[in-house]
Amino acid sequence: MKTLQIHIDKGRDPAKNLKREEGLFRRVESGELPELVRFWIDSKCLVRGKAKNQKYGWYNEALAKKMGVEVIERATGGGVVYHDAGNLNWSFFLRNSGRLLSPTQMFEDASRHAVGALAELGVPAQFAPPNRIDVQGFKVSGMAARSTPKARLVHGTLLIDSDLESLNRLCIPPAGCPPVANISQWTGPIEPASVVRAFVRALRASGVRVKLATGAVI
Repeated sequence: MKTLQIHIDKGRDPAKNLKREEGLFRRVESGELPELVRFWIDSKCLVRGKAKNQKYGWYNEALAKKMGVEVIERATGGGVVYHDAGNLNWSFFLRNSGRLLSPTQMFEDASRHAVGALAELGVPAQFAPPNRIDVQGFKVSGMAARSTPKARLVHGTLLIDSDLESLNRLCIPPAGCPPVANISQWTGPIEPASVVRAFVRALRASGVRVKLATGAVI
């Protein structure tokens, strides 16, 4: 039975939170930390992949500058995502046995837990290749990943009660991407902590043993 350690970070500084992603990845890769799942929330910002690519969409650079919205680069690829207090970020840090998984497999494997969590909340979500989670024709989560022979990271957003007006003004989606929606459209008002608890229930239901990191409170 797989065991995952649960990390819940309270800090909302986007730059520090992304730096922590890198630190956790290296520590899991080296074996210093066990496999784990992390949850956190950022203050308002845009988080972009390492390079501009029309395939993944981008953002309105002039508007972001005018609005004073911080733009931070992450270590994983892909396009641009909008973070604010209504968006829950989740990350899976897992070990590899020397064989690299395909991006599609990494996204699909990680999305099962997010889809399971949403099912716990009565939200009929499903994985949408290559890296989305959709609910009834709306995008509620996007994912990005990185992998080495020893470890992989898959992280994603989950729109709970985000400012969709700002998101839609700032983000330029790729062709074919459905409109975005908050899961509160299906659940009604809901706190991020309730979503984290749903993740934990879904993990346990899938046969994962859950262990809280020191100081973590669900």
